[in-house]
Amino acid sequence: MRRPWHLAALVVAALGWGSSAAFTKYALDGFPPITLLVVQLVVANLILWPVLAVRGMRRPSAPWRFALLGFFEPALAYTGLTLGLGYTTAANASLLSSLESCFVVILAALFLGERIGRRSAFGLVLAVIGVAVLNRADSVNAVSLGDMLIMGGALSAAIYVIFASRLVVHVDPVEMTTYQFGFGLMFTLPVAGVQWMSGQERLTGMAPYGGHWTAAVAAGGLGFAMSFLLYNFAIRKVPAGAAGMTLNLIPVFGVLAAIIGLNESFSLTQGIGAALIVAGLAAFPHGRDDPAVVPAPPPQAPVAPAAATPPVTTTGGGVADGR
Repeated sequence: MRRPWHLAALVVAALGWGSSAAFTKYALDGFPPITLLVVQLVVANLILWPVLAVRGMRRPSAPWRFALLGFFEPALAYTGLTLGLGYTTAANASLLSSLESCFVVILAALFLGERIGRRSAFGLVLAVIGVAVLNRADSVNAVSLGDMLIMGGALSAAIYVIFASRLVVHVDPVEMTTYQFGFGLMFTLPVAGVQWMSGQERLTGMAPYGGHWTAAVAAGGLGFAMSFLLYNFAIRKVPAGAAGMTLNLIPVFGVLAAIIGLNESFSLTQGIGAALIVAGLAAFPHGRDDPAVVPAPPPQAPVAPAAATPPVTTTGGGVADGR
C-alpha cells in the first residue's frame, strides 16, 4: 500500500531535478551566474542541515572525502550548468545534463575496469547521435560554448558518482549529501568573492524581482535539496528498475518545463535529438537482472541506492547514473 507514495516521491524528485534548469535559466535574468549559484546552495544547505540534525548529526571520520565529493558536485557540476545556461536553452541544458549517465559508464570502464555491456553500448551510441542532432538543430557551429559548459558539468557530476558509489556503502547517504553540499558552498564562496571584488559580478547592480528570487529558491530547494531527500525516502521501497525508469523522466520534465515555463521553441530536429538521448538513457539496464546493482544501504541521496545522484547501478559492465 505504501509503494504508490514512494513512486510518487520518485516522480516528484525527477520533476525537481528536471525543472531546475528552467528555474535557473529564469533566475539568471535577475542574478549574475555565480551569485545565483551561491543563493541556490545556501537554500539547499538551509534545508539539508536541519534534516540531518533531526536524524542525528555526527562528526565524519574522514571529512576530506566529503570535500572531494562537494568539489565535483555541486561546486564544479552546478557551476558548469549555471554558466552554460547563459549561452544555451534550458531544454538543451536538461538534455545534455542527462548525459551524466553516459559519462559514468565510460569512466567506470576506464578507471574501474567495468565492462560496457551491449545495452549500455547501444545506449551510448543513441545518446551520442542524439547530442549530434541536438547541436545540429541548435547552431551551425559544431558545439556551442553553453553546451560545452553543460557537458563539462555533467562530466564533473559523473566523476562524483564514481567516487560516491564507493563511499556510499559505508556512509549514510543523507549525511553524505548534506556534507557534500556544505563543502560545495564552501568551494563556491571564494570564487564568488573574487567575482564580487573584481567587479565582474556586482551585488549592488543586481535587480532581481520577486519571480527571480522564487525561481532561485525553487532551484535550490526543490531541484537541489528536496529531490535528494525524496529520492532517499523512496529508494528503499521501490525496485531499482522502477526507480531507474522513473528517473529517465528527468530530461523529459526538463524540456517540458523549458517549453511551458519559458516559452522556449522546440523544433522537430531538436525533438528527434531529444528522443534519441532519452532512448539512450532508457537503454541502460536497470534492476536485478544486471550483474550488480550497487547495494542500497538505508537511505540514499542522488546516487542510486546510495549517494547524492540518482541511481548508480553497475550494469553488466558499467555504472549507470539515472539522473
